Order: sequence, then structure tokens, then C-alpha cells
Amino acid sequence: MNKSKPFVLQLVIVGGFLIFLYIFFALTTSVYRDFQLETNIDKFEDEITRLAEMAQQKPKDVRYFQSEEYKDKYAKESLNLLNPGEKLIIIPQEDQIVKSEVVVERSYHASVLKLPNRNQWWEYFFGKTLSIQVNPEPKNAVPSPEERMQEGNNSEGLPFELNEG
Repeated sequence: MNKSKPFVLQLVIVGGFLIFLYIFFALTTSVYRDFQLETNIDKFEDEITRLAEMAQQKPKDVRYFQSEEYKDKYAKESLNLLNPGEKLIIIPQEDQIVKSEVVVERSYHASVLKLPNRNQWWEYFFGKTLSIQVNPEPKNAVPSPEERMQEGNNSEGLPFELNEG
């Protein structure tokens, strides 16, 4: 009889340990499911808030798209139309201004590309491609009064004659 008590005690301890593991597993899975539910609820609440903001914005968008300002803007930008009495002024940006020297340089490069390969290499190493310089502002043909004063003789180079007496 003494031998059966330790066996029963061991059986009770193992059974209690298994019950503890089952309860722990059930509690852990329950906590994890609650965490997932809370995360999904937060996502849905954010989605509801976003959709509510979009629903409030829609009537404002409809009013804007039906307004005369939008119709006027759309007609001008998309359809290239003007209101009666309006004039269109196009101001090019600095990088869109084409200077004559740049056009000459590009046409030179285009003519070089039509040459045979060996001539293209010759032009690359010894031709004008390395020596072309583009002046940002062309020099005036008529010298300015300051330039004439620096030359020392103010009466020469004038476009008119001075009559004395």
C-alpha cells in the first residue's frame, strides 16, 4: 500500500501540471485573440474616421467643381480658351530661352554625327567640339559711350557728325 501512494501522488502531480499547461495555453491564446481584435478595431475606427472625412469633403468638392472659377480654370488650362477681352502672355523660363550660339553648336554636332566613324573621332579629339564657347550675352555692335570714352577719341565712331559753327 505504501507503494501505491507515491504513484498516485505522482499521477496527481502530472495531472495537475497538464491542467496548468492547458489553462496557461488557453489563457495565452485568449489574450492573443483579444490583442488581434483590439488591433482590428483600431484599424476599423481609423478607416471609419477616414471615410467620414472623405464623405464630408465630397460635397465641398462638388460645389468647387460646379463653380465658375473651376470651369474658367479648366477651360484655360485644358482647352486653351480665353475669356473675352483677355490676352495670353507667355513668359519663357531661363532654361527655355534658345540663344543663337547654342543652335549653331547643336547643328554642328548634328553634322558631325553624319560623318564616318573615323572622322567623328578626329572631330572629337581635334575638331571644334572641344573649343566651342558659348557667350551668355552677345556683345553690342555699337560701342557704349563708356567704351568710346576709354578709347580716348570721343568724336570718332559716333553715328553722327558734329558741326561747329
